[in-house]
Amino acid sequence: MRQTTRRIWVLALLALVAGCGYLGGDDDPQGWPDVDFGVPVEVYRDTDTRPLHVHLFQPDPAPTQPAGAVLFFHGGGFATTRLHQFEPQAAAVASAGMVGIVVEYRVSGDGVDRDHSIDDGRAAVAWIRTNADRLGIDPHRIALAGASAGGYLVTNADADPDAYVLFNPAVSAQVAARSEDAPTIVFHSRADTIVAFADAENYCNAEPDCQLVAYDTGDHGFFNNGDAYTDTLNHTIKFLTTHGW
Repeated sequence: MRQTTRRIWVLALLALVAGCGYLGGDDDPQGWPDVDFGVPVEVYRDTDTRPLHVHLFQPDPAPTQPAGAVLFFHGGGFATTRLHQFEPQAAAVASAGMVGIVVEYRVSGDGVDRDHSIDDGRAAVAWIRTNADRLGIDPHRIALAGASAGGYLVTNADADPDAYVLFNPAVSAQVAARSEDAPTIVFHSRADTIVAFADAENYCNAEPDCQLVAYDTGDHGFFNNGDAYTDTLNHTIKFLTTHGW
């Protein structure tokens, strides 16, 4: 009961922070064509609210064999959309020979709850697997990356990924206990006042294959800028290439 209550409070805090503009304002564009990274875009799901897209950062030159893929899910407390959050990382993994994918999903501003958001994430993974051959993706090398609420989304989607890359995720040991035992890397700041560092520790301790990369300074979005951005990105690419991406 205590852990369940804690998770509810964490999600409430994430939503409060998002609503205050910390992770993006309510007026942020929700998806394509208002957000256009100059890469191919496809609809993976059509909903009553709006069509949902994946933004595909492809390696250049195109690999001769199917490439591993990383699906990025932004943070925002399930309240706001912040698609630009993972644009640099998606471009960087493409430069490293992988397919970087920024995923749109519905948030509370679309009149849905977080279960709908999670279902969108699950649908995105299923769509990528179905279309993997056409997209030049190896369906057995799909990593799910998420920040904050996006981390909650990917670890609760039951999508059976081949790896997780998590940035200050809203996770718990209970989630780890029922996950798919995929290799995982978690980036978290000890100074995070939104999601406690102990939650990341407990999550990783409950995972059979989890690497926790700790930072002594930085707020909840520490990985977005400066040295932390470069360091987390280098760790991410090394982690994925070590596991066959």
